[in-house]
Amino acid sequence: MKILKYIFSILLVIWGLLIGWTKIFTVGIHFPFLTLLTIMALIFGIGKHKKSNLIFSFSACFWILLSTETIGFVIFFDSGNYERMLVGIIPLVLGIGLILTNQNNQKWANTMTKKLLIITLLIVIELGSYIYKPATREINCWYYFENGKSYTVLFAVAPNNTFEVRLSSDGLKEEVRADAIQYEGIDGYYCPETKVRVVTSFGEISSAKLISFRNSEINKKIKFSNPTKIPLDKVEGKLEILKPFMLKLWN
Repeated sequence: MKILKYIFSILLVIWGLLIGWTKIFTVGIHFPFLTLLTIMALIFGIGKHKKSNLIFSFSACFWILLSTETIGFVIFFDSGNYERMLVGIIPLVLGIGLILTNQNNQKWANTMTKKLLIITLLIVIELGSYIYKPATREINCWYYFENGKSYTVLFAVAPNNTFEVRLSSDGLKEEVRADAIQYEGIDGYYCPETKVRVVTSFGEISSAKLISFRNSEINKKIKFSNPTKIPLDKVEGKLEILKPFMLKLWN
């Protein structure tokens, strides 16, 4: 069992380094928390530190939690692309193997039954987190102010991926007029890199609010004084472009 524990840990470190290398070319350099935690567990284990088994357990639990989140993303946001689930299944299996083979003397994990209950609880908790899942999406917006209180806002990530909605916030209108980009001969006010705070429930959008945008011509970020809620029932077009699109690669 002890040899298996080290094998699972080494494989998790290799997986973490592989994913870390991949992320450099996708989302940039980041802090490899899980990989370092597992390396620390290995060092403490080789040194026979009395807390080494506890660190192994923490490492395994975090791998299980975050791998399950990746699997949940595929289930709720990327249905049909189940091959991408391997990104979560591989570290999940290794994490489960690590927690089962680790000889933890703590009362909460000193029997096989307790370990199985912990694994089940972690998976249920992480999948259950999709009941309420906040995220921030970045999207381009065009505001078309007309006569009257309400006006049209166009959201777009590509020419064929757009939706429109009617808003009526006077405060939002004033802040957009003050800092948005206008092009000669083109109607509307352009707000690139608009941040939208999105909340989903099992993959379906339950609320969305406009938070800020960046005027790229003068490199100025404008944060709206009062986040404006998007009325989801009045949206025309592809609202799903606000859903998270990137599969998390934990390491």
